[in-house]
Amino acid sequence: MNPFNTPKAKKTTASHTTPQRPPSATTSPASSLVPCPICEKSIPEWFVNNHLDNECSGMESVAESLSQQGSNKRKHGDLLDEFDEFDVSVPFLDSSDMRDTDVGKYQPYAQPHASSSVGPELGPVISRKEKVNAAVLRAMPLAERARPTTLDDYIGQKELVGPGGMLRALVLQDTVPSIILWGPCGVGKTTLARIIANTTKAQFKEMGATTHGVADVRKAFEDAKNLFQLMKQRTIIFLDEIHRFTKAQQDIFLPFVERGTITLIGATTENPSFRINGALLSRCRVLTLEKLSLQDGMDRMIRRAARIKWRDILEMARERMTLPEVNTLATTITRNEQTINEWIDNLIEPGAIKWLIDLSDGDGRSAINTLEIAIQGLSTMIMPDDMDCGSEESGSQNGKPATTSMVERLQTAKLTAEVVKSAFQKTHLQYDRQGDEHYNLISALHKSMRGGDADAALYWLGRMLVSGEEPLYVARRLIRFASEDVGLADSSALPLAISNYQACQMIGMPECEVNLAHCVAYMAKAKKSVDVYRAYGLVKQTVSEEYAFSVPIHLRNAPTQLMKDLGYGESYKYPPDYAEGVPIDQDYLPTGLKRRKFLGEFQPTIFGGGDDNYDRPS
Repeated sequence: MNPFNTPKAKKTTASHTTPQRPPSATTSPASSLVPCPICEKSIPEWFVNNHLDNECSGMESVAESLSQQGSNKRKHGDLLDEFDEFDVSVPFLDSSDMRDTDVGKYQPYAQPHASSSVGPELGPVISRKEKVNAAVLRAMPLAERARPTTLDDYIGQKELVGPGGMLRALVLQDTVPSIILWGPCGVGKTTLARIIANTTKAQFKEMGATTHGVADVRKAFEDAKNLFQLMKQRTIIFLDEIHRFTKAQQDIFLPFVERGTITLIGATTENPSFRINGALLSRCRVLTLEKLSLQDGMDRMIRRAARIKWRDILEMARERMTLPEVNTLATTITRNEQTINEWIDNLIEPGAIKWLIDLSDGDGRSAINTLEIAIQGLSTMIMPDDMDCGSEESGSQNGKPATTSMVERLQTAKLTAEVVKSAFQKTHLQYDRQGDEHYNLISALHKSMRGGDADAALYWLGRMLVSGEEPLYVARRLIRFASEDVGLADSSALPLAISNYQACQMIGMPECEVNLAHCVAYMAKAKKSVDVYRAYGLVKQTVSEEYAFSVPIHLRNAPTQLMKDLGYGESYKYPPDYAEGVPIDQDYLPTGLKRRKFLGEFQPTIFGGGDDNYDRPS
């Protein structure tokens, strides 16, 4: 019986009372010493089980005498190598909150019973191997560790994966077709693909267009083809950033997707209509993933990530403070899910969660990364790096021992909105100068000015400039707006727009942002007329539909005598030669042209114009 619940080393003897060493002619006594996982004394390897069963008593004198034999005393690192055979786990790391990774799974460690040689304050013994594993796990980004692994834990996209969702039904039935996941960063495209892989029976291979070339993809497709022929097992190939492959390169997907050899899941932040091969697009279902919000459960996602990170903080506190107060507090907090959830609810203020959601702009990864920085900064205030935590007396603060002071800070710690703001001072905005959001924002600006809402127009202008938009691009669009939407209603708008463009060229950002705001506000409040815009639209339609008639001979240019002899410009009537108000009988359009009116086709319309006190040209 082992009262310490500590895994035993490999047994080399069958007797507990008269243990026998395994026969070996070459093994010296000193070379067989191993440290006890409880009391850390050096004892013979063959006596480990007896030593543990006797609660670390007996054979101490034998161990001490053997530890002094020979000059080939083993180094501490070598002893730890053998100690790594013990399957001792890292405390406070709940496997339910972590994905299965190469560093292994972690399970809670059972505390040993108190004895004369092991005090109740003694923490669990952790091998070097487990310490390395824990360090590797802590080094992983929190967003990766908090990634959901089931559809029930997935945040957002309820219409797709919620109860009754189309994709959820396909996943549970293991009939997922080839799909393209389209959405901004941090909305769960990769997570959803991995959940599909974990739920279905298909083979799964994850690739990225930034790290894998066409040759790698072709090889993966061939492997999938062979697997299907041999084992009749489908393969799901997840290709992240699929839009980075050119449309010509995407042709290699077609035969495999068409025959059903593979199930392709592509992820992209770009509009598939523009960046994905049309033939491939017709063979895949495009699923649009929206930005996350509070209503989608981002608060639950943040709390789950905070729970994982705070387990790390508590473990760090326990490692630095090996005294009962810290050990008791950490054990109490992490006793079960209810206690850790209560701790997190008390730790994070609701305002901090709202700030995280607002600052992240619907990007779950950004929200968790910001949370990680905020918690790390808070932990630094709780446990300063210069604190000497070797004893209760060291590192005292305000007359209190360092241990007591740190326990109080752990108990009263608060993650406030101010802490979150300090961790992420600049608003994170989803924006790409070549992506959909670029055109969405300029469209919103244009339509707000057309509708005469100067406040909305200024807001969309600010969104673009703060996100890093090129100011000259906005200035060019304002020049277009001056003629397209303001037009004949206020002809001074065009010179203003051109002057605004020149101002942006001369002074640049950030000074020119005021010039742009000035021009945007003027355009929004100016009277509008789209007569010219509509008339020119009719012109283009007529040119494309009707015959291209020759220019009437009286309107032709005659720079040479030959052209004059041919009658070019001969019957042209020069208007200044006629008295003002006298109508001139002269046709300026081809005789055979059916449509004769363009600008006059519409009733002149002038609309808009804000009610303000600003001076405008009459």
